[in-house]
Amino acid sequence: MMQIFNRRPTHILCSLLLSVAAILVFDNAAATDISDIKAEVRFLYVQPGQTLHNIVRRLYPGQEARWPQIRREIVHLNRAAFINGDEASMKAGVRLTLPGKAKSRQVLKPVGSVMRVDGRVIAVGQDKVTRQLVAGDKVYVGDKLITGEDGFLRLSMVDNAKLDLRCFSIMVIEEYQIKNADRRSILKLLQGSLRKVSGEIGKMVEDIYELQTPIASVGVRGTEYALRVFQSKGCGGTIDTNDDGLFLQVIKGLVDVQNAAGTTTVAKGNQLYIPLPDTLPEDKTIAPGVFEPVTPKPVVKIAVEEKKKEKEEGTSWWWYLLGVIAIAVAL
Repeated sequence: MMQIFNRRPTHILCSLLLSVAAILVFDNAAATDISDIKAEVRFLYVQPGQTLHNIVRRLYPGQEARWPQIRREIVHLNRAAFINGDEASMKAGVRLTLPGKAKSRQVLKPVGSVMRVDGRVIAVGQDKVTRQLVAGDKVYVGDKLITGEDGFLRLSMVDNAKLDLRCFSIMVIEEYQIKNADRRSILKLLQGSLRKVSGEIGKMVEDIYELQTPIASVGVRGTEYALRVFQSKGCGGTIDTNDDGLFLQVIKGLVDVQNAAGTTTVAKGNQLYIPLPDTLPEDKTIAPGVFEPVTPKPVVKIAVEEKKKEKEEGTSWWWYLLGVIAIAVAL
């Protein structure tokens, strides 16, 4: 009996301490904006009478538009805490695991502007929200940019760089900033083709500029270049390559291409082809239409028109000659 009696106060004390800790965590978090919540505050003990709606409302003030999404994520992380997965049927006394620290869209600074859009182009932000892009929209670090079969996107970045992302392309803006002490541009092209004119970032030795692809990484020095990777089928006027390798064309400046096999420098006017991540560049003639849409040549039309004109002129001379002969006979 004595042992049982001694355990009960300990059990009650632990429950009281957990309750007090939960109240303190709840109250402290409720008085703090979500942007200030530390990563350590990742759980909450549910008290009798609390609802998920009230918890989210107090922990995430000023983010009403995200409340439904946050509630769904909490239910997903804590399935055992909700009867039949119903957010309105939350059990008391359970510990909720909270979503990671949220990054508010308001505090994100744009790193580029949309100058032109053709077809369907979307951006998926860090918050997993999908946006249909139109001219004038902003893009941010963490955005995954996706173009459709007829899609085309032209961006103007904060360092005055210009970037064209063509059809069937997926690119992620990993990092982009132009602070004096830390200038960097890191993009990841998962598939597709682009043409880029580098801006201020990349002109100084200390700058970090990198375009990552599944085949190799590209570093530039005051450069304009076109690149295509993991895109064997052409679109938007470009031709099929039947090859998922990396194709590169340097229009201005120098480009350093690096992968597991080594580093290659490509100068203005030259092209490069790498078939796999662990192979060096190979000699391969890159046909017109790999990087840019093929423009129909009007040569055939001109030739047909010239032949038609010659035929008409020949016919006119023939009638003129017949007229002269007829006059001569009449005389």
